Amino acid sequence: MRILHLIPYMHPSAGGPPVVVHQWCSELTRRGWSPEVLTTDAYAPESDKAWIDEYRRSYPIEIGLHFGPKGYGYSPELKKMLVQRLAQCDLVHVHNIWSYCNRLAARLCVQRGIPYLVSPHGMLDPHSIGRKPWKKQLYGRLFEWPALRRASGLVFTHAEEERLARATCPRLPKGCVVPLGTAEPPSKSRDELAAIFMQSWPKLRDRVRIVFLSRLHSKKGLDLLLPAFQQVLLHQRDSMLVLAGPGEPDFVQWINATAASLGIADRTVLTGPLSGETKWAALAAGDVYVLPSYQENFAIALVEALRVGTPVVCSRRVNIWSDLDAARAVTVCDLSADSVARSILELLQNPLLASEQGQRGAVFAAANYTWSRSVDRLEETYREVVSW
Repeated sequence: MRILHLIPYMHPSAGGPPVVVHQWCSELTRRGWSPEVLTTDAYAPESDKAWIDEYRRSYPIEIGLHFGPKGYGYSPELKKMLVQRLAQCDLVHVHNIWSYCNRLAARLCVQRGIPYLVSPHGMLDPHSIGRKPWKKQLYGRLFEWPALRRASGLVFTHAEEERLARATCPRLPKGCVVPLGTAEPPSKSRDELAAIFMQSWPKLRDRVRIVFLSRLHSKKGLDLLLPAFQQVLLHQRDSMLVLAGPGEPDFVQWINATAASLGIADRTVLTGPLSGETKWAALAAGDVYVLPSYQENFAIALVEALRVGTPVVCSRRVNIWSDLDAARAVTVCDLSADSVARSILELLQNPLLASEQGQRGAVFAAANYTWSRSVDRLEETYREVVSW
């Protein structure tokens, strides 16, 4: 079966959806399917072409020039590529909303009688809708909601994502839940991985390390984590806060200014984006991994922290929190700096609790969140849609 994945951006710095598309297409190719990705050059620096070559080792990908806002992904070249390939494809899978891709699929796929699915990737969450609400409500009523309602189905990563989406946009088509996964961590032990990270960041040796690894963005709860860390320092004076991940320059500047105003700048390390073994090493080096997000569709980095056995603190706005909480695999916090601080200290001050939670998290994540299991369900979804 030939599947076209349509997404406004695929550069790795753009967050979770490119990771999902890459992992799904790589696994589908290994299983004998024929996926192809159509996208734009949004978020990609002109000097960086390595990401394209990396993807093309696993599956075909074509990139059109984008114009205007990066997230919207407007591209006449993208439209031309889609028109050329529709005659040879069985299904189109659109990723993200608020983008040119969804409008293209709604018009061209319906005209040609080709089924299309949409993965909103959390963008129908009330918190997401609440950002620029008037603009989104207007655009939604005029363009986005009609396009979604014409889709053959929606692909959600968790039942909670579907519940929130249907509360936001009534009369959505049938939904399918396809949980996400993580890559296999390196075969090295957690201690061995942590030692690798210490080689690059020697100032973190012999310190208590609180790690945040994700995209640096306002929705991630860093406005809670920074003052929470200030409180943690009062009780755990040898602590360091490690913030790892890509971020827009203005937001990184805000982080630095806030850390300085709180008097924690000398205890806060921004590593920038990490990948490969270095990313796993950073997760393994954490005494605690913290993600106090206001909205999180799945949180792949959090699950990666679980895979290496690092104790995790997360908010109830991470859609998979209830599953992890039921497995006693995480410590759950409220959306306040005080609650985040208490949750971190609960683990730091009780090594046995932290160790047991880390072990349970590793077992639960390995059993439930792999790309192989994810694509098992994705294959079922594709077959169901094409047979409707």
